[in-house]
Amino acid sequence: MSVNKYLPHVYVIPEDHADEQIANGFVLHDQVKSPQIQILPCTGGWSSVLEKFVKEYVTHLRNHKNGYVIMLIDFDLEYETRRKHFEEKVPDDLKNRVFVVGPKDEPEVLKKALGGSLEDIGESLAEDCFKRTSDVWGHDHLNHNEPDLQRLLQSVRPIIFPTQ
Repeated sequence: MSVNKYLPHVYVIPEDHADEQIANGFVLHDQVKSPQIQILPCTGGWSSVLEKFVKEYVTHLRNHKNGYVIMLIDFDLEYETRRKHFEEKVPDDLKNRVFVVGPKDEPEVLKKALGGSLEDIGESLAEDCFKRTSDVWGHDHLNHNEPDLQRLLQSVRPIIFPTQ
């Protein structure tokens, strides 16, 4: 189902199938009520996520001021380097509506550390967002996301959890 691009909306661009499973688990949380979040097909690599964003979503965000994009990538133990690539490509006028989050290594490593399925992890991340806690987001494999998480909670949380 597509979002209504004229209302506040969120697109999630996952790097791979594992990240897509995390995103799917997030939207399966019982408090995610909004039809205004859409998980896009995975792209097949972090550089493909960035390319898709630049080619398709820069223009979209400029044309739809209520839009947000979350790029869900694996940092593969290269957080600073990857982060820099994304910061260089996201235009300054859109930085407050674009987020880059993901596990410090790969989702499989996160899964092993936390236990459960990737969808379970996604649902737990949603629970943290809903309750404004950091039980899972604060884990060693995810705590590097804190700056983007705080911005997400401020701007995207009301879209995803509209009854709060």
